[in-house]
Amino acid sequence: MKFLFNSNKIFNFIKQSYIFFILSIIYIPLVFIVCLSFTSPNEKGNITNNFLEISGENYINLFSDDEFLNSLLNSFLIALVVVPISLFISIFTCIGIWTSRKQTEKYIMGLSNINISIPDIITGISLLMLFSSVFLSIGLNFGFLTIILSHISFCVPYGIITIYPSLNKVNKNILNASMDLGYSKMYTYFMIIIPNIKLSIISAITLLSIMSFDDFIITSLVKGNIDTIGTAIYNSRKGIKAWIVSFGAIIVLIIFVSIFIVSLLKIKKEKSLKNEKK
Repeated sequence: MKFLFNSNKIFNFIKQSYIFFILSIIYIPLVFIVCLSFTSPNEKGNITNNFLEISGENYINLFSDDEFLNSLLNSFLIALVVVPISLFISIFTCIGIWTSRKQTEKYIMGLSNINISIPDIITGISLLMLFSSVFLSIGLNFGFLTIILSHISFCVPYGIITIYPSLNKVNKNILNASMDLGYSKMYTYFMIIIPNIKLSIISAITLLSIMSFDDFIITSLVKGNIDTIGTAIYNSRKGIKAWIVSFGAIIVLIIFVSIFIVSLLKIKKEKSLKNEKK
C-alpha cells in the first residue's frame, strides 16, 4: 500500500516501464504478423485469423504465386538499376561539395533537404506531369523507365545526406599530398577517399535499396502496367493475400536475426576492448 501512495516510486516505475510500453506497441503487431502467417488461407487465397488451423501452407505456396513472383522480380530489377546509379551520383556529388566552397555546400545540402521534406504525393504528381508531357508526346508509355527515373530522383538526396557527413571528416590535404606524389584526382578519389567512407557508402546502399524496394506513392503514379511489391500489396486491399503476410513475416524474421547478430558482435567487441584495457 505504501508503494501506491509513494509518488516518487510511481514516477520511477512509469519512467522505467515507458520504453517497454513503446516497444511493445511497435513489436507486438510484428509478432502477430509472424503468427498470422502460419494460419491456413481461405478459398480466395486471403489470410485468415483462425489459429486453430496452423500449417506452413502459406510458405509452401509462396514461391508458386505468380503475382508475388512477378512483383518481387520487378522490385529487384528496379532496385538493381536504381541503387548503383543513385550511389554513383551521390558519391561524386558529395565529392564535388567537399572540394567546393562553403556557400556551394550550403546550397546543395539545402536543396537535398528540401527534396526530402517535400511530401511524396507532391513529388509523384510533379513527376507524373513531367513524364506525361515528355514520354507520351514521343509515343513512349509509362513503365520500368519512368519508375527507375523517379526512384533515382528521390534516392539521390538521401544518398547525399548519408555519405557527406563522413566525407566531411576526411582531411582535404589528402588531395594535395596525392598530387604532390604524382597521382591524379580520380586515382585519389577511388583508391583513398572512397575507401575512407566505405561504412557510410554501405549505409547508403542499404537505405537506397530499402527506399526503392518499399516505395508506393510515387511508383503508383508513374508505373503504368508494371507492379512492384508495394503496388501489388495495395491492389490486394480488398482482401489480404496469404503471400503478403508470409513475405512480411520473412522480412521481419530477417531483420530480427540481423539485429541479434549485430548486437552479439557489438557485445563481443566491447568485451574484447575491456579485456585489452585490463
